[in-house]
Amino acid sequence: MSNEAQTYVATLKVGDITAKYILSRLADRADERFSCFPSVPLLAAEAEKSERVVQRALAKLREMKLISDKERTRPDGSTASSRYFLHGPWDNYGGTGVPFPTITTPKQRREERWAEAPREGSFRPGTVAAEVLAKKSKAPAPTAQADEELPSPPPGEHEKAADDASAARAHEDQAARPAPAPKTPRKAAKAGKAAAAKKTGKRMSKEQAAAVAMVEAAWPAELAERLPKYRPDVIRDAILQALDGGRTAEQLAARVRRRWTAHGYAEALLPGGKGIGSPVGVAVGLVRPSTDCPDPMCEDGVTIHVGDACPKCEQRRLDRKADRRQGRVPDQRKDRGPAPEWWDCENPECAKPGKGPKPEDGLCAPCREEFRTAAERLQRELAAAEEERQRAAEARAREAMLEEAYAEHAEREERAAEARELAEAERQRIADAEERARLREQILRENPELAQYAQA
Repeated sequence: MSNEAQTYVATLKVGDITAKYILSRLADRADERFSCFPSVPLLAAEAEKSERVVQRALAKLREMKLISDKERTRPDGSTASSRYFLHGPWDNYGGTGVPFPTITTPKQRREERWAEAPREGSFRPGTVAAEVLAKKSKAPAPTAQADEELPSPPPGEHEKAADDASAARAHEDQAARPAPAPKTPRKAAKAGKAAAAKKTGKRMSKEQAAAVAMVEAAWPAELAERLPKYRPDVIRDAILQALDGGRTAEQLAARVRRRWTAHGYAEALLPGGKGIGSPVGVAVGLVRPSTDCPDPMCEDGVTIHVGDACPKCEQRRLDRKADRRQGRVPDQRKDRGPAPEWWDCENPECAKPGKGPKPEDGLCAPCREEFRTAAERLQRELAAAEEERQRAAEARAREAMLEEAYAEHAEREERAAEARELAEAERQRIADAEERARLREQILRENPELAQYAQA
């Protein structure tokens, strides 16, 4: 049973009660691969429907791309029940990347309905404020058009009328003070925000889903395994916002790979590093556009359509240096002690500059990680070669043992055959001797006169 599949299926909008019940029964039987193989007669018995109705429900689920199935056959050729695979967030919605439609719960509808402030009506007939408004409405108006527009008083008029009524009852000749317009209650504002946060809105198009999938595929494996299985909407919104800002999916993928190393996340995950606090925040920061430069074509200090350094970023750096020299901006580096030293990576194929204390091996973090990965791969290959050598030696030893056993068995069989032949010859000799004696006795009985010759 998969609680994850059951919980997700309960939120889906199928549009057919039988199809949704069949889908819930499949989710109840789902294994770790979100698959199961109940028979159609069993599903029909549980749903109290005919097998034809269950077949139509399964066809609808396949048409909605909620499930996929495989036929199964036994070794004797007979057909077994089909295996059904459920699709959802666990397999990126069947590889499409497009979420399935979901239902709107009563709580969500209430939050959407109560997101706005309540609207006030008119005063009840017979109250003092209603009488004052009625007296004012009987006064002559400048034009007939204004008289026709009287039924809906402007906002704040009810409060003003209530003040006028209080003044009239107290016989005070004062002007009514207008009350401020009603404000949205805090609870209603929070409900509006919650409803806006929970409302999924429109689904992504196929192009947007493909672009989002391409950008997510560019995430390093270390970050991908730390992200939750259900991708938060803030990541998708950040990717869509970056795409709307004039970037392609390939450019965003290159941005992710570049910032992963340039911003120090790869070094933070190395042994002894400080680690990553929020994987979701890191994923958003890798794709979100930079706000440092006002030029929309600036990509981390490089003009994307030219390939040169961004002039605005260069000018901003120069202005910042000039402000620090003139004292307009405090130089925070003075309190940090001496500036860190720069060094070059000793890898001839890299030679990237490094900042801070030089490591003992003289390698930068990417080269050290690359060498460590290569060393581990070489160790695995050597271990695999040693295992293969041991297996070959064991196979040769088994073959030699089998050959010795076969030779010993053949020798034993040969000796046994010789013994059988000798035994058979001895048995035949004894049988011949007995036969000769029997014939001699028979001849002597039939011809007694031959006895003297037989004795001679």
